[in-house]
Amino acid sequence: MFCNKCGAEVDNTAKFCNKCGATIEGGTTDTASIVFRREGSLAAALVPAKVFVDNNLVGSLGVGEEMTIATTVGKHRVDFNIMGGNGGGEVEITSEHPNIKVLFKIAMGMITAKPKIISIQNLD
Repeated sequence: MFCNKCGAEVDNTAKFCNKCGATIEGGTTDTASIVFRREGSLAAALVPAKVFVDNNLVGSLGVGEEMTIATTVGKHRVDFNIMGGNGGGEVEITSEHPNIKVLFKIAMGMITAKPKIISIQNLD
């Protein structure tokens, strides 16, 4: 099966495209969501941080902002990029807890800023 939006090949049971995040008609996988929130810090406060899920850019966040993206149950790679600094990790969404919140902040290093996950919370 292929995504109607970007043309990427997707699993027959997929509800969302792993490449662009578009809804797949007829998919049967459990739906879930991730809320991303950028916690305040002085480090790079005026520069938005890019947010990636499974290597796909889903948006950008300023200090104190949050956004919600639709995804699927399972393991997902989340990454953040700001001024050349990268950070992130893997999150797992289960059927018991299909909605999570990922809080992250920017830590200033000697040469670059480094985004880091500070907590992952179940919202159910």
